[in-house]
Amino acid sequence: MAPIKDNVPLPILKRLQALSVNGDDLVLYTRADLNLKGQPVPTHVLATKTQLIALSESEEIAPIVLEINRIDNARVNSTVGSAFFQVKVQDVYVDVARFTNAERFRFDRLITELDNLKHGQPVDNERLNAIHPQLCPQCGMILRQEGSVCLRCQSQGSIMRRLFALVTPYLSWIVGLLLAMMASVALGLVPPQLTRILVDQVLTTRAHVEWLFWLVLALVLNGLVKAQLDMVVGTLSTSIGTLITFDLRQRMFRKLQQLSVDYYDKNSIGSILNRFSADVEVLHGFVSQLGQGFLLNCLMILGIGAMLFSINALLAFFVLIPIPFVVFATLTFYRRIYPRHRRVWDSQSKMSSFLTSVISGNRVVKAFSQEEREIKRFEKMALYLRDTNRDLNLGAAAFNPMMAFLFSLGGLIIWYAGGRQVLAGTLTLGQLMAFLGYISMFYTPLSNMALLSNWFGGFTTATTRIFELLDTEPSLREPAKPVKLERVRGAIEMENVTFGYDPYFPVIKNISLKANPGELVGIVGRSGSGKTTLINLICRFYDPQRGTIRIDGHDLRTISSYELRRHIGLVLQEPFLFRGTIAENIAYGRPGASFQDIIRVAKAAEAHDFIMKMPSGYDFRLGEGGSGLSGGERQRLGIARALLCDPPILILDEATSSVDTESEQKIQAALAVLCRGRTTIAIAHRLSTLKGADRIYVIEDGRLVEFGNHEELMAKQGVYYRLVLIQTQLASLER
Repeated sequence: MAPIKDNVPLPILKRLQALSVNGDDLVLYTRADLNLKGQPVPTHVLATKTQLIALSESEEIAPIVLEINRIDNARVNSTVGSAFFQVKVQDVYVDVARFTNAERFRFDRLITELDNLKHGQPVDNERLNAIHPQLCPQCGMILRQEGSVCLRCQSQGSIMRRLFALVTPYLSWIVGLLLAMMASVALGLVPPQLTRILVDQVLTTRAHVEWLFWLVLALVLNGLVKAQLDMVVGTLSTSIGTLITFDLRQRMFRKLQQLSVDYYDKNSIGSILNRFSADVEVLHGFVSQLGQGFLLNCLMILGIGAMLFSINALLAFFVLIPIPFVVFATLTFYRRIYPRHRRVWDSQSKMSSFLTSVISGNRVVKAFSQEEREIKRFEKMALYLRDTNRDLNLGAAAFNPMMAFLFSLGGLIIWYAGGRQVLAGTLTLGQLMAFLGYISMFYTPLSNMALLSNWFGGFTTATTRIFELLDTEPSLREPAKPVKLERVRGAIEMENVTFGYDPYFPVIKNISLKANPGELVGIVGRSGSGKTTLINLICRFYDPQRGTIRIDGHDLRTISSYELRRHIGLVLQEPFLFRGTIAENIAYGRPGASFQDIIRVAKAAEAHDFIMKMPSGYDFRLGEGGSGLSGGERQRLGIARALLCDPPILILDEATSSVDTESEQKIQAALAVLCRGRTTIAIAHRLSTLKGADRIYVIEDGRLVEFGNHEELMAKQGVYYRLVLIQTQLASLER
């Protein structure tokens, strides 16, 4: 990696030397595109381990030099059209640099880098100045989302190669399809020749009148056999397309199960569902069209072309006159139509995402009387979908008649040139009739090939989205040689862990904590302090950017996700229940569990009594998300589901927050028994439930501020003491 000073302009380095700053001491460097007055004069922002420096390229503006240890924090203050990077020194914010909104993302990152610098953490200048993650690193085009495929840079040839790779398992089917096509094309070439004989030898000269019946019979039999072959071609083509899309859906769903949780954070459910339904169906249609259309048309063009040249080479050359114009028009049309397919896909995806969101949240919509607002939002999206579809179809509507006109010119040329040859006696009427018959057969596949560009535009759009999913790599890498956990004791240790869903905005900051086997450990803090994020890290839904998490001394990154999570029982704050029976939901983690075990854990979770009040008891079928149950009932089923797995590690994310006081006491009593011998980590909203915890960790703004048992923390009269005091006061007011 080149030294940072190599990226700094020489005049700026010289001005740094005048400030007694050595270029070798630089640890951070970036550039703003405005000066503090808003003029388009760049400002260079640099940092050593001890100083933050801002130098304008205009020497008339004095440099800004600030000591790092005097900076309390930093922020980006937005204004109209630009923003300021400011640092707080002695309770006053100081303007350091000004920039347009296009540069904002780098100065957002600079806030984190300065915080790391102040706290002695490593800094990364290369990442600070990296291109925005939503821009293509090759061409700079804005991507649909971070990590998306750049449509401008993507090779469409690679899409076809990958499609052919999908077809490879069905080569025997394809060979049969090609043979049936060749036979069908060969039979399609016969009728014009029989027509030529019928005109020249029977109808015109009357030389072989007795052939009339047999020639017509031959035409009938030829048509019948060709129809049968076309049925075979259609069946094979459709079957291949169906098998490919079946395999593709399986691969896509398997990939979704392999992807990390952050993929679902970035992609809407509607967008994902759209790939499974609309995109795969477009691919299915294209594969079928490719077999029945493209390959068949290619064979027909070759066979009919040969017949045309065998009848009359000069007229055959006349037939080819419109083709260059058709090719040029087709390529031009494709370049114009392809972006329209992208807009149609985008409008469909947004519509699916919107419907998924509104239908899932229909109770909230009705509770706040927002039906009319959602109707208006839907109308806007429906208008967008209507307009994009209209633009796409209008393009095709203008293209198709032009192609028909160009092809009709070829037929008119042959009528004129061929008619002159018939009048001159160099061509028989039967030959001209056969030639004209072949022309209509010749231009039909050519026309279909031209229209295939519209199909191809929709296909490449859909296939890009499918392969984008299949090419997505899980952010969590499975170890090459995973550690086998034979017997888990439940020792958990976090050492200097820092994590942010966006690495530049850490939610967890340098936290260390531990839980010994069999201990009950509580994690408390205000909302948004990072408690649930700690649970996500222990379950390895995410990996920390810095630090290590261990179970029984093994780094989580050396354990396979399946091996890790089968030893952890997790009860979420809002447990999700699947559509199915209550028994199936409880046994989700252990599908083979006996009915006696299901009842046992339901009783332990204080769920048995309300289950037995249901019309069909444990066989009562729940609606989407457990509709039909109260929040407390859903939570008790979530507890039962976790307990059935009998895990050595139990994690409760505010597991009793949605139950009444009486039920909470019963659940706590049951958990007290069931938690014996297993490590339990509990996030509790009601701090009274953690009085018996072996250790309580208090998190504030992503940092560990204090820890100890209940008595020790109360004696400190710190953050925990204040939280308990507030809850006690609220409880007294409720009474």
